[in-house]
Parts: sequence; C-alpha cells; structure tokens
Amino acid sequence: MAKVDKVRLEVVEQLRGIIDIYQDKRTGPIARSWPRKPKPPYTALQAESMAVFGIANTSMHRLSDKMLEAWRITTFGVKPSWTDVYRAIIMKYWYLTRTIAPIAVNYNVIETDTQFKVEWEILQLYIDPLTPEEIYKA
Repeated sequence: MAKVDKVRLEVVEQLRGIIDIYQDKRTGPIARSWPRKPKPPYTALQAESMAVFGIANTSMHRLSDKMLEAWRITTFGVKPSWTDVYRAIIMKYWYLTRTIAPIAVNYNVIETDTQFKVEWEILQLYIDPLTPEEIYKA
C-alpha cells in the first residue's frame, strides 16, 4: 500500500483491475495492488463457508414481505444494512455449530382479548445439497 497525492478519475479508470485506488478518511488516497480472488483448490473449510454464504444469500429471497419489513425496521439507522446483519447471523451460527441456522421466513400474530401468540414459519436448510429443505411451524 502506498499513500498517493491527487489522483485524476481518468487515471483511476485506466488502472482498474491492476491498481486499486481508494479514499481513506484519515490519510487520503491509497493505492494497492488489485485484490485477487483465491483460486481453487480451496480447503474443505473454505469451500463449505462459501457454500453457506451462497445459501444465506439465496435464502433472503424466501422471506415474506412482513419479515422483510421487520428486518428493515430492526436495522433502521444502524450502520450495517439488514442484509449484512442477516448474513452475519447465519455465518456466525455456522461457524459455531457447522449447521445452517433455522430461518424465520414468515410470522402471524394471533390476538385474543387478553393474550397474543406468534406463529412462526421456519425454514431449515442444509449444506448437503442432497438433503431436502424443511419448512415447519413453531
């Protein structure tokens, strides 16, 4: 990494893919070699974590509109977005248990005169693609 002085936008565009130039709040423009994606063969742990990350991303599309709104309200005004928090929870759960966290995809609130009950629809996904997913109510 190297600290650089005034960089024109045309230069940044010309060097895209070779040199990564970004703005640091404290020091100003910084230049570094372009980050490279790791190439296979991955370790078994790397491959599994990449699979879990992919499952976390695709599972977001399974959330109901009510759950999406709840996620957005919960993370309103917080620095990481709801999608980052969602992925982080799934990845941390996998790191601790080596399984994918159960995902609440929908909920219904049932109210009576003096009580209320929340019914959850839970999606359980598995890392092994041959194991079928499960949806159950809790």
